[in-house]
This record gives sequence, structure tokens and C-alpha cells, in this order.
Amino acid sequence: PTNPPTPKPSSLPTPKPTLPPQDVKWYPMESAGEKECVQGSGYSPSFPGKGWTYETEIDCCNAWSLPCSIKEMMWYPSELNGEQVCVQGNEFSSFMVTSGWLYTTEQQCCIAMSLDCAPVQPKWYPTVVAGEKACTFGVDLPPSPSLQFDSKGECCAAFPLACPTTTTTTTRPAVTAPPCTPMGGKGCHWWPKVVSLDEGIKCIYSSNWPIEAADHLFSDYDSCYCEYFDC
Repeated sequence: PTNPPTPKPSSLPTPKPTLPPQDVKWYPMESAGEKECVQGSGYSPSFPGKGWTYETEIDCCNAWSLPCSIKEMMWYPSELNGEQVCVQGNEFSSFMVTSGWLYTTEQQCCIAMSLDCAPVQPKWYPTVVAGEKACTFGVDLPPSPSLQFDSKGECCAAFPLACPTTTTTTTRPAVTAPPCTPMGGKGCHWWPKVVSLDEGIKCIYSSNWPIEAADHLFSDYDSCYCEYFDC
């Protein structure tokens, strides 16, 4: 006798729940038997609960005792609010180096990634022209927003020696380094900080200098002071 047909299920199986999108974070990942810190949103959903996601590469590397080095500031593709964008920084993953996804300008990154990026708006910024300090207007801007100004007057106020018509009398005080503890993989250095348009630049001794100041670190106060003022 012929067996009766298998009855159809009364209802369709419940689909697997869709996980909500995850924030882009730094997290540890093992590749080729070696652990490294990478940036992205493809980490295990259990990582945030374990405290294994981080805001910066340095935080991740310190947590997992991995070597971190200060990388050159570059433009590279990243994800923001679910959309691909080109960002500038040095907290990119090592695979971006091998993949050729690092660029010296935003325009190069946008063209390579087929992104419609807004053109860079020209600003005033301090630079060196023919061996002399000067405030220059253009689009070849330094990475730090604190070194970009909307007017020449603002640039000259922060960098008096960059403007020959500005007369400034500056007395160099005798300063010794205050107590400082290295933190976050950063050592203690003198570095220039733009305090305000009125006060201009002050040389600060600490280990919490911003990454943009990595090329402007000094071992003593005089070296930092004389870089920006007449000695």
C-alpha cells in the first residue's frame, strides 16, 4: 500500500532574529596565529559585555598588551552612521596598509572609494615659507583643527612671529617641568597648546598631548618656547 503524504507544517518556522547594527569600535582579533587590534563593527555581540571593545587603538593595545606605535596621519575609508566616509587619522587597521587603502589627501580617498566628498575649504594656517614663519591661506591644511583659522588676524594672534607686521614683545620665563606620569602609552613632553585667541600658544608639559602634536614634542621648555616665539 502507498504511504500517506507527509502533512505540511501548520506554520512557517520562526526566522532567526536580526541583530541590530553595532557601533564601529576597536577590538582584538586573531589572524594567522597572531592577535592584533582592528577597527570595525564585525566583532562578536558578546564583546561589549566583556569590555572588549575600545574607542581608540591605543586603549585596545594597552588592554591586550599588544605593541602600538604612532602611525602617520592618513586619510582612509571608515563607516559613520551606516555610511562609508573618508576620515583622517592614524588609528587605522594594519590590513588597510596592505590593502593600499591609505591616502595623503581626502580627495584621493574619495576618488578611490567612489565617494562624493565636499571640497576642502581653504583656511589660514601657520607654516614656513622660504625659511620664514608665515600665516598662509590655502587648502594644504595641518591635521589639527587648532592650527586652522578663518581669518589672518586669528592666525597672527596665535602665531605672532608668523606675521611680520605684528609687533610682539615676549619675555621668556624660567620654567621647570612639573610632575608628570606617562599615560596611555604616551611619554611626558613639552608641547604647544592653543589656549585662546587672547593668550595664544602656551608650552605645556604633560603626557595627555593630542595625537596631532606628535610631531611637535620637545624635551625642554626652551625648545618648545623658541619654536613659536622670539628667543
